[in-house]
Amino acid sequence: MKSLKLTTTIIALFVSVFAFANTNTPKPDAKALAEQPKENKTPMKIIYGPYVHGVSETEATVVWVTNKPAISWVEIAPKDKTSFYAKQRPRYFNAPLGRKLIDTFHTIKIKNLQPNTKYRYRVVSRCVVDDDVRTHYGETVGTRVFRKVLPEFKTLDTSKKEITFSVVNDIHEKSNEMSDLLKFVPKNSEFLMLNGDMVHSMRTQDQMFKSFLNVAADFSNKGIPMFMIRGNHEARGTVECDFMKYFPTPTNKPYFTFRVGHVMFVVIDGGEDKPDNDIEYSDRADFDTYRKDQAQWLKDVINSKEYKDAPVKILVTHIPPSWGGWHGSIHFQKMFADIINDAGFSLIISGHLHKHVFAPTSDSVKVPNIINANCVLMNVHVDSDKITMKFLNSEGKKTTDDIVVDVKK
Repeated sequence: MKSLKLTTTIIALFVSVFAFANTNTPKPDAKALAEQPKENKTPMKIIYGPYVHGVSETEATVVWVTNKPAISWVEIAPKDKTSFYAKQRPRYFNAPLGRKLIDTFHTIKIKNLQPNTKYRYRVVSRCVVDDDVRTHYGETVGTRVFRKVLPEFKTLDTSKKEITFSVVNDIHEKSNEMSDLLKFVPKNSEFLMLNGDMVHSMRTQDQMFKSFLNVAADFSNKGIPMFMIRGNHEARGTVECDFMKYFPTPTNKPYFTFRVGHVMFVVIDGGEDKPDNDIEYSDRADFDTYRKDQAQWLKDVINSKEYKDAPVKILVTHIPPSWGGWHGSIHFQKMFADIINDAGFSLIISGHLHKHVFAPTSDSVKVPNIINANCVLMNVHVDSDKITMKFLNSEGKKTTDDIVVDVKK
């Protein structure tokens, strides 16, 4: 009987202690629970791209976007008759300081490629769900390979004695019209040049892709490289500072050079068209200084062996230097005209005016300047003696007579 009473007493003691502890333990706050981050159950996917920019004889940069942070890589294979699955393909990462970067925007440079070679490629992204002491991964997504035509690119060939290339400019977000124009790019075109003002301004990532970059990516993934030239409208907007992220170049600047066949192309970023203090720029512009810095860079380019060895030289700049009405062109002439006139250029390719103009020479610029109209495809053929330009609309009809200029010897 005493044992039963003792047991009952012990049980009662435990119950009272538990009850006391329970009354002193804070209850979870419903609001705090509601505010805790919930697991993101949205499937991991590639939302934009991939596409290739900054192609040279031996390098190419692949760009794409995922909806979640990830580490990513590119796998490549020569375009031959073998299956992409025939063997393990080399992987290229973005690991600038020895650590693979985690991001949603993926930019990976591939080096040590063979000149004048077509490559197939696929991109892979591995979702990062936590990155503290250890990195923890989620889903892996990538370009589908099985029974699919992989995207491809072709490295440049500097040995050709004649080349064909294509130019569009001032599309201003008319992606459907751009898609129609690209149907008339010749099959032997070496590259596609996007000569500025593809957008009204760089506002958001979604806008950049939907307004023209999706179309350009689909086109270039068929094996024709593209080169994006910054226009004055790409110098505006909330994400304009990300221009180089979308369009990497060898100089890491919007001004750069590249050579295709016997032609050296020199790209100059003319900046904005109005004075720096114009109210439209919200006190953000300093393009006079920017152009001054480029002038020194251009002098260095012209004095280089690579430039001197090129049989044909073509200058590319969005705002035409032969058009002298607004400050941008006037200051361009002040900074560059003397350099350009003595540099042996055969042609200057521009846009900006939204109309077709050919200026054989101007008062300050002594190099022929072709100004391509907006939403017109310009197909250019360059041999050792002449540069021939043809102009087509989105229906493939000629918009004006062909123009031929002599190569400067």
